[in-house]
Amino acid sequence: MIVCSCSMITGRDIENAVHALRTADPLVVLTPGLIYKYLGKRPSCGGCLPLITKLMVAYDDEDPSAQTSLAGRQGIGTSGGRSY
Repeated sequence: MIVCSCSMITGRDIENAVHALRTADPLVVLTPGLIYKYLGKRPSCGGCLPLITKLMVAYDDEDPSAQTSLAGRQGIGTSGGRSY
């Protein structure tokens, strides 16, 4: 499936980029610009940005390794966390 013909980005490209970026930094804020930069592409018209955003979010939600709870990120509920 081709997402954007102007930049030749496929859904598989976006899926791989999301996985690689999450693997490198689980807390990274994913943006379409970051996906483009990772893929070495530039948007020509921007018409594909809404679709890339939708796919990026969908692939991020599918990846169980990307799911880090807020409590786990902040150390809440762990033996080393603060108690008030």
